[in-house]
Amino acid sequence: MQAHCGMRLFGALSLCCALALSGCGDWPDIEDTGGAVTSGPWPVLQPLDTFMGNTAAPDMTRFDDLAARAARLRQRAAILRSPVTDQASFDRLRDRLDR
Repeated sequence: MQAHCGMRLFGALSLCCALALSGCGDWPDIEDTGGAVTSGPWPVLQPLDTFMGNTAAPDMTRFDDLAARAARLRQRAAILRSPVTDQASFDRLRDRLDR
C-alpha cells in the first residue's frame, strides 16, 4: 500500500514540475495569416429589439397535436401493460388497441 501512495505522489509531483516548467517557455511569434478570423474587423452588435420586434405568436396547434399524440401513446402503453393469460385475453387486447 505504501508503494502505491509513493507512486501516486511521484506522479503528482512530476505533473506539477512539468506544468511549472512549461510556463517558463517563450510564446512563439507566429505571423498573422490573411484568412484568420482575427484579421477582419469586429462584428457590429445589433440591438435585440430589431430581432424581437418581428416575432409572431407560436402556432399552438403543433403543441396541441403533440400533446394529443402523447396522450394516445400513454393510453396505448397502459393497454399493453395489461396481463395476457390466454388467447381470449390476447384477442381483447388486440381489439382494444385497434380502437
